[in-house]
This record gives sequence, C-alpha cells and structure tokens, in this order.
Amino acid sequence: MTNELSLLTALSSAHAEYLTHTWNSISAQDVPVGWEVHWYIQEDGPASAARSFVDSLNSPFVHYASSNRPGGPAEARNLALTRAQGDVVMVLDADDTLTPGAITRTISLLDESNLWCGFAAIDDHNGQLSQRDTGYSRRLGSASSPDPRYAPFVPEDWLGHSERGDIRRCWELCGYLPFHPATFATFARFIWDVGGWPALGRDEDTAVILAISDRHHGHVSHEPNVVYRHHNHQTSRLVPPIDERLAFIERRLPR
Repeated sequence: MTNELSLLTALSSAHAEYLTHTWNSISAQDVPVGWEVHWYIQEDGPASAARSFVDSLNSPFVHYASSNRPGGPAEARNLALTRAQGDVVMVLDADDTLTPGAITRTISLLDESNLWCGFAAIDDHNGQLSQRDTGYSRRLGSASSPDPRYAPFVPEDWLGHSERGDIRRCWELCGYLPFHPATFATFARFIWDVGGWPALGRDEDTAVILAISDRHHGHVSHEPNVVYRHHNHQTSRLVPPIDERLAFIERRLPR
C-alpha cells in the first residue's frame, strides 16, 4: 500500500514568484519506498500566475486551487487540508524550500512512534545563508560561529523527545518554540482534532503546534528541514504581534 505525505502550501500572489524554487526542492527529494509526496497549493485569493505554473508542471502530484477572495493564511491552510489525501501532513510555505533529505527525515521520525516533529531551519537573507546550530537555539554565521546579530533562542535541553506540554512550557519560558514553526509535520487527524488553523493573521502555526503538542508527544530535531526566506512580503513583517493574538494562543486548549 502506498502512503501519502501531503505538503500544504498557503499561497499569496506576492509569493508566486518563489514557487519554481519550492518545486525544485520538492522534486529533488528522495522519497522512501512505498510513499508518495503530494503538494497541495491553496491560493489565498483569485488565481494568479501560480495556476499557469502548476499547469506547466503537468504533474499528478501537484494540486492547485484558489479561494477567489483573500481569507488569510489560516483559511488557505484549512482549505488545503480538506483536499489533502495523506495521513501525514507537512506545512511548506510558498517562499521556503526543503533541504535535501527533509522528506525522509520527517517520515522516519513519524515512523518511530512520534506523533509530530519539528526541525531547525536555514535563514536566507537575499541569498546569504545563515544556518542555525542545534535545533532552533542560535543562528550561526558561515564559519559556524555565533552570529553576533542574533541572541540565542532556547537552550538545547528542549531538543529530542518531547512529552505532552513541553513545547508550551518552552514557549512560555523562552518566548520561542524549540523548532521553526514552518517545519512542523504531524498526522492529519490531529489537526482536525484541534479544529484546524485558527483565524489569525499571524502565529496561526504556533497556535496549532501548541494545541497538538499539549495532547501528544513528539520529537524536536536539530537538523534543518527548510531554507527560510526573509523578504519584505512576509506575513510576520506585515502583521505585527499584538497582545490579543498572544492571549488567544495562550488560552488555546491549555493543559
């Protein structure tokens, strides 16, 4: 029997230009025997050049839909989830790319009785890559020395096996998750169990991660699974944090 890993991508028209790079990183992945990877692109608003791009691929593994009107990244992810056929779901932002081996690492961890997993990331600042060290704890320069521009995120103690509630405790103590939220992977049924991504303009990924990790154990890996692109059209830059949003996340399915 073939298992499907469903990649969910919420797309805004401003990010359509990055899809070629995203697709190249997906198609270059080594997929474990017995598995298929399907990419579900959900455009948040009217169809853009992304539709033509997907049509040009002519791939049975790439699925595109548009919602015709903007509803935000949470709605787009939820709509993509309704179309996904895989038991395993992995988020992939349209402006990011997978690192080599990302799919294999994800499937391997979920095959080891982990119910979710999260990974480190490599920052891409206009083509200048800066890799973070173990987990999400610190960004490193090209010489593998601490980059003085950035402070540590969280201690390395949060890496490895993670019991229920550990991720929330890390977030409350350190102000950050111990992995990059854009690398999260889990089983589709757990996302449905917590009601999908909440209607937030930002941090909807953190809200889902906390809700699921409050209920289930998982694993935090030190290996980078995505190259995270920094640019002026990022949601995290366009929508600043607000107290009301943070209060919602804190109250979402508390322990």
